[in-house]
Amino acid sequence: MYTEKKDKVAAVFSYLGWVFWIAAFIIRNKDDQLSRRHLNQGLMLAIAETITGLMTRFHGLVGFAGGVFSLGIVVLSIMGIVRALKESAEPLPIIGDTALI
Repeated sequence: MYTEKKDKVAAVFSYLGWVFWIAAFIIRNKDDQLSRRHLNQGLMLAIAETITGLMTRFHGLVGFAGGVFSLGIVVLSIMGIVRALKESAEPLPIIGDTALI
């Protein structure tokens, strides 16, 4: 469970892209492990989003793969937002077990 309401907001914001991730990182409670998990997963998705954005600029197979990966990132972001709202600690598929922060 989140210790404060701002932790839930930070958890949801972490899945909305770089600007919101930075805002969530600033407002988070450093002691809340659940919001930290969501911030970590949001960071992974933001990095993946940047890479796939660069991939889509190419033509051919690389551009197509970037588009497919972008769709996967959208799906994972929605799953993350739903889990953040439900206060679930369940990790997202593929990226949930990787820790950057």
